[in-house]
Amino acid sequence: MVNNNFTRKILSNKIHKNVGFSKNLSLKIIDDFFESIISEVIKSNKIKISSFGSFSVLIKKERVGRNPKTG
Repeated sequence: MVNNNFTRKILSNKIHKNVGFSKNLSLKIIDDFFESIISEVIKSNKIKISSFGSFSVLIKKERVGRNPKTG
């Protein structure tokens, strides 16, 4: 099975290699970036970062889950 997920660890390694920051600092930058996005979305429900993307809160209805093993 191929894993196509782009994780924060992969992103921090790219920052480490391309920019030259330490791995710990790269991870801290990523964590702070996403924490800033999360806190702004909580405040205003929607934000747009030019040339990057839009983030918003979606309200979904509850759904009944099922155990795939037992059905």
